[in-house]
Amino acid sequence: MEQADWRGMPYYDVLWRKRHLTTRELRAVYANYYSYVFWAMVISLLILLDLHGFAGKISLVALTVYTLSIIVVTFSLYFLVTLTGIKISQRFGGFFLIFPIVGVCVTTIATYVVELGMSGYFGNALSVEHALEKLPANIILTIVLETLYLTFVVPVAVSSNGSNPKIIKNHTDDTGASCKSIIVSGHTFKCAELISASSQDHYIIVKIKDDETLIRARMSDLIMQLNCRNGIQPHRSHWVAREAVVGMDSVDGQKRLNLIDGTFIPVARGRTAAVQEWLES
Repeated sequence: MEQADWRGMPYYDVLWRKRHLTTRELRAVYANYYSYVFWAMVISLLILLDLHGFAGKISLVALTVYTLSIIVVTFSLYFLVTLTGIKISQRFGGFFLIFPIVGVCVTTIATYVVELGMSGYFGNALSVEHALEKLPANIILTIVLETLYLTFVVPVAVSSNGSNPKIIKNHTDDTGASCKSIIVSGHTFKCAELISASSQDHYIIVKIKDDETLIRARMSDLIMQLNCRNGIQPHRSHWVAREAVVGMDSVDGQKRLNLIDGTFIPVARGRTAAVQEWLES
């Protein structure tokens, strides 16, 4: 699959809502403050609930270490599986992940790996019966926590990674002359022909009338030169010219800008109000 056609790995949550995720968004989610707050609350909840009945067998410190270890291993496996899935989806367009299945698998694996390492401390060897006893709790807990995470934390983490949209108004440069073109990585584009630009990892796709170009550059390399155009970043990975927008609609709860070439640009949740105001101005 060509890089220019890739718009992020599709995945489904437990409610069968389809979403997309890129490598940059994955890094933003795992480095976001809200993710760590969420997981801190999960650790505290698991310690208080003591779902596996260890409170009477081990100390509170050991229980905390046990719970924290499971979270860390689960977190790491989740990241590895998701990152691998994104890389695969860049080559094979039909690839997708069903996160409830991923969640149950990685949580179960993490639980048994940690317990295997601490089995000597617990004084009980792992067994098939012991594993099956914990499987229902793992499934229920994973689905509940994963649904909360994907529904409330991930969208906020993604949109808050530079949540203030850059609105660029038409004006002249320092010499008093209107900007005519921009140069990005050796490619020259006429400002009047620009439709949109989209970032994908280390590349950006610049669309002009009847053509598009994939170049290795950063979005900032393009944005810093667009003081001559009336445009906006409705999403941190996208820029669009005002003249190219024909309207905004919503599909499956996701706001998007419809462009004159028949394509669309996603609007981040945290930027919806600013984009709407920009369209009405």
